Amino acid sequence: MKNDLFISALITIVSVILTGSCQSGTSESAVKTNAEKEPVSTINLNEDMGGEPWVLNIEEATLTTENYRVANWTGNYLQLVFMSLQPGEIIDLEMHGGTDQFIRIEEGEARVLMGKTEDSLSFDKKVPADWAILIPAGYWHSIENTGNTDLKIYTLYAPPEHQKGTVNKTYQEAKEAHESEH
Repeated sequence: MKNDLFISALITIVSVILTGSCQSGTSESAVKTNAEKEPVSTINLNEDMGGEPWVLNIEEATLTTENYRVANWTGNYLQLVFMSLQPGEIIDLEMHGGTDQFIRIEEGEARVLMGKTEDSLSFDKKVPADWAILIPAGYWHSIENTGNTDLKIYTLYAPPEHQKGTVNKTYQEAKEAHESEH
């Protein structure tokens, strides 16, 4: 009797899985076909799209930004920021106490310094294009463009670090804004 119940339950589960696979396969195909026909969203580097669903070509957005810093999607728990650093420019030494940070280098090369204290930046790495940097909350860090071309990056903060819609056209503007906020 127990074996009959087990076999009956197993047949039911397999039927549900197979039925679901057939149905989801059909809708996935339809979604892929529709997505291939036209883009889902456009990139507007002058508007923070936060709080709304958004699909974008993140590489294209990163490579086309000309501003030092642009907060382009600010949600309750996450923020997407695009940056363009000229040769020799830096992201000044800073520490985010309650914010983890992810940085992706799309173009250029950088040097990242990190450490648990401001005076002990023992983590020192050269980072090329197509690589990522992960910065834990509580770590002091600085990024420098060490290349001969603009450093094009995007960064994710969790939770957000900058005011929604922040646009700093130059390093100097970003530095002045940071000083006025702190």
